[in-house]
Order: sequence, then structure tokens, then C-alpha cells
Amino acid sequence: MKKIGKILGLVLLVVVFCSVGYGYFISKPLPKGVTGQEAELFTDKIQTAINQKAWDSTAAVTFEFAGDHKYLWDKKQHLVQVEWNDKKAVFNTTTLEGIAFENDIEIIGEEKTELISKANDYFNNDSFWLIAPFKLRDPGTTRSIVLQDNQKALMVTYASGGSTPGDSYVWLVDANFVPTAWRMWVSIIPVGGIETSWEDWNTYNNSLKIASTHKGLINLTLKNIKTGQSIEEINNGQNPFLSL
Repeated sequence: MKKIGKILGLVLLVVVFCSVGYGYFISKPLPKGVTGQEAELFTDKIQTAINQKAWDSTAAVTFEFAGDHKYLWDKKQHLVQVEWNDKKAVFNTTTLEGIAFENDIEIIGEEKTELISKANDYFNNDSFWLIAPFKLRDPGTTRSIVLQDNQKALMVTYASGGSTPGDSYVWLVDANFVPTAWRMWVSIIPVGGIETSWEDWNTYNNSLKIASTHKGLINLTLKNIKTGQSIEEINNGQNPFLSL
């Protein structure tokens, strides 16, 4: 009887899990948006709230993603250093040319090429969780107004760029037009409309605002965020890109 009870209990847990999972993961259709002046004005207000101009003038950034990946980014020169586990890649994000190390030993050839490619994919994904609100008007984007929970929201669709082009994000904002969450329709997630928060907005140089916490299907935290006008300023006077 005890064995049967355990089996029934296990079956019940599976049924409950599946029921909850179905309710949570039921896919929502991509909303239809209206492009035009209202969408552009909505975008202006978001950019003002987070200080887009300050971000555009920022030259250097460092941050850690989910405690696993560490980044040092020269925005102006399109250079980045990515560190994870026992590996490190220092490269140009435009050309993917650079150097790579494993256990502090430089690697070459095809292994180096593969490591830099992986580091670039990490950077494209992880940095998006840091700077997506500053990419509302990237080349290849389309902006439109949609209704979400009886409130107007901004949908941004990326026709090109990054590692996963063609994705759409719907931004939910507060009364001051600071983003509070987004809902995603992206190729790497088979379910449409998954919501993740944008919270813990902190203020950096020139009143720049950056969110460091995201809660949803997966909770993510970005740590040790620094911004400045040079790599040396945010990296204890050191510039690893001089070796490129």
C-alpha cells in the first residue's frame, strides 16, 4: 500500500505540475501594433526616462551576468573582453578578430576562432539584458503601439542584428515611462508572451539609468555594473585591449 501511495502521489505531482505548466506556458499570439507618430513619441518618452543621450555618450562598461560571465566593453572601439570558467576572449565585435586564452594559456587556430565565436554569442545575449531599452531605435527595428492589459505599450521588432534577429519585445512602462517589464516573442522560446521584469533601476554617470534585476521564467541579476569614459577609468587603470 505504501508503494501504491507513493506512485499515486508521484502521479498527482506530475498532473499538478503539468496543469500549472500549461497555464503558465500557454502561448499568446503576437499582438498587432500600429506604427507611426504615437509609437515614436512613446519611444521618445522611454528614452528620456532612462537617459538615452547619456548611454550614447558612454564609452566604457563593465558588468557580470548571472555570476558566470564577466564583461569589459569598450563601446566606442567595439572591443570586448569576455571571461567565463577558465576561458577568456578579447576581440573586436565587428570583425571577431582577437585573442583567446584557456587557463591563462593563449590558444590559436580553429579553437581560438570557436572560442571567440562563443564569447560573441554570450555577449550578444547577456548585454541585451543590460542595454535592451537603449536599442529601441537600432537599425532594422520597427516600433508600434499595442494594447496590453488595457494599457498602451511599445512593441519593438528586430528585423536584423545580434544572434537572433526577427524577435519582438513588448515594453510595459510605469507612469514615468520607465520600463517595468517586457513580454517576449522570440525564436529561442517556443512560447509567445513570456513576461520578465525590468527592475532595480540604478543611476550611473550623467544620470544614466540601468536595470539590474529581471524576474520571470528565469531570474537574472547583473552585478558590478560600472560606466565611464575610458576602460582605464572602470578597470583599475588597466586596458587589456592594447594587446590587440
